[in-house]
Amino acid sequence: MNKLEHYKDQYVNQNIQFVLVDDHGRIAESDQTFLPLSKGEYIYDVHPFFASYEAVKEVSETVVTFNCVHLSYRGQAFITDVKMIKKEEGMLLVIYDLSDHYLSYQKIAQARNESIINSELVVLKNLELEEREKFKNAFIQNFSHELRNPLTGIIAITNVIEQTKLTAEQLRMVEFLKESNANLKLMLTDIMSISMISTGKLQLRPTQFNLHKLLRLLEFTFKSKGDPKLVEFNVLIDEQVPEFVEGDRLRLFQVLTNLLDNAMKFTKEGQIGLQVLLNQKRANKANLRFEVSDTGIGIPESKIETIFESFSQLEGKGKEQGSGLGLPIVKGLLKLMNSKIQLTTNLGEGSTFYFNLSLNYQLRLPSAMMIDSIKGKTGFSNMVQNRKYKLLLVEDDDRIQSVLFKALLDTDIFYIDLVNDGALVLETVMNTDYDIILMDVDLPNVSGDQNTRLIREFPFKNIKSMPIVGITANAYEDDIADYLKKGMNAVVPKPFELSDLLDTILAQLKK
Repeated sequence: MNKLEHYKDQYVNQNIQFVLVDDHGRIAESDQTFLPLSKGEYIYDVHPFFASYEAVKEVSETVVTFNCVHLSYRGQAFITDVKMIKKEEGMLLVIYDLSDHYLSYQKIAQARNESIINSELVVLKNLELEEREKFKNAFIQNFSHELRNPLTGIIAITNVIEQTKLTAEQLRMVEFLKESNANLKLMLTDIMSISMISTGKLQLRPTQFNLHKLLRLLEFTFKSKGDPKLVEFNVLIDEQVPEFVEGDRLRLFQVLTNLLDNAMKFTKEGQIGLQVLLNQKRANKANLRFEVSDTGIGIPESKIETIFESFSQLEGKGKEQGSGLGLPIVKGLLKLMNSKIQLTTNLGEGSTFYFNLSLNYQLRLPSAMMIDSIKGKTGFSNMVQNRKYKLLLVEDDDRIQSVLFKALLDTDIFYIDLVNDGALVLETVMNTDYDIILMDVDLPNVSGDQNTRLIREFPFKNIKSMPIVGITANAYEDDIADYLKKGMNAVVPKPFELSDLLDTILAQLKK
């Protein structure tokens, strides 16, 4: 026997057994490869599977194959393929021991099934998280919408009360009320910002603005907030920092306000600093470093990651209150600005939050841009000479009706008509010429944005061209963009300061 035949016998024959069975089912011969069968033994007694022997004898096929047959004989178990071949002297059984093959295949199949199951679990988990996120954002949107109307009324009534004759004690209470209103408004804005960032609906709106003036405004605001005897507040602006830059002023203001609020909350005495330095200038782009430092309680190393998560709070000795939204908003807004918030801190000594931000700036500013504001806020009293404007106020909330009506009357330049049902708007504007319409979006029967679209489709120029200022509790940017697309000239989200609303009306009347 040559070497190849020897190897074939060694590796192949040990896994294949040949058994010859006569017509009566008795074993005539067996090579005993792995099943120790006795000559003259009935094949039916070897394993119940071989009861199929009689059935195979009756079929017309010469060869019948059975796959993945589990055989156990005399305490041993095998996974086999069995081939039954009809011969003149009976039946030849060819039994292939494929135990290793099938076991390996089962392991692979099991691993594959587990992988598929794990993948499905991941998909289901992601779907669950997505549904939770949708629910959370829908809840935030609806919740903030419901808050905006009453908060608008509270702010407006507070401003009206402030204009009346008050005692020193009453003025102090009004100031406290205004501060509480401002905190509520900021918290509402923060909640909306978190929701818009997570859904990808928040978009940056870069404009030219005076960065130095913005920083001085922050200095004035936060110096008046704290007790100068306990906390020293300093602002340092590198003289090389450009005065006018291009960026999203509102979002930068929001970032710095949240960082400074956070510093004040945890610094009962000592120092708070806002520093803006120039990293480099290249072409018309300046890379600036913004730092907010404090000498407060510092942050434990174990809390550094969690403070940037929504609704997470760091408690000091006084258990300072807050929404836990400030730092997550900072993180989200800076990510939109292609920047990143960073932190150095020492427990009990203070913290420094900093980020680098690239802003465009004009190499040569036209003379008109050196003026701080083009709006020219000269006040309503100086706006007109010997005339009044006819204004249609469309609002269904009784409280907001009252405060807006009084505030507009106090300017002494408006004749005001009031409509509280969206279905009456078209009839009213067809019968009376108005200089401007102040219209709530959420109205009974016909919404304010639908009325605006219908007015813009009128064939009469004096009606279709009426300026329309919308007021709405739907403060998402997509919503506001949609109202503007439908024909509103400007939209003021609730809650608003009366001065901001009047400035918006003034801007439309000047056009």
